[in-house]
Amino acid sequence: MFNKKKAVRVSIDQFSSLISSNVSLIGDMEFEEGLKVSGTVKGNVCHKPGTHSLLALSTDGRIEGNVSSYDALIDGTVVGDMVVEHLLELHSNARVRGNIRYRQLSMENGAVVDGTLNRMGDEETAQVVELPRLQVREG
Repeated sequence: MFNKKKAVRVSIDQFSSLISSNVSLIGDMEFEEGLKVSGTVKGNVCHKPGTHSLLALSTDGRIEGNVSSYDALIDGTVVGDMVVEHLLELHSNARVRGNIRYRQLSMENGAVVDGTLNRMGDEETAQVVELPRLQVREG
């Protein structure tokens, strides 16, 4: 009777990109689909605007820079601001030092946010987020 379209979603078992625990990356990066970070990124991690992306940051993962994604599962450390257009899950080992904008939030006991939490209204359209460049010192 009614024809409902299913939303295109990236499932938890489909990560097109992986930064493993033995990798440290310095520089900004843009991704689409699924990205799992178990290593360290010193730079901004941003999804391609208009895509249904999923960022998963494992317990040992660390991002020192601003983050944007459609969905995000955080169980590691983020030092920077975050914008999550749809669902943000902060798991028990999550540590975020920065401000967070989100549409839906799930937060487990033990997760820590040192910054502000701001919910985006349903009427807000997804806007391209211009994140400041992170100054990285080599050495």
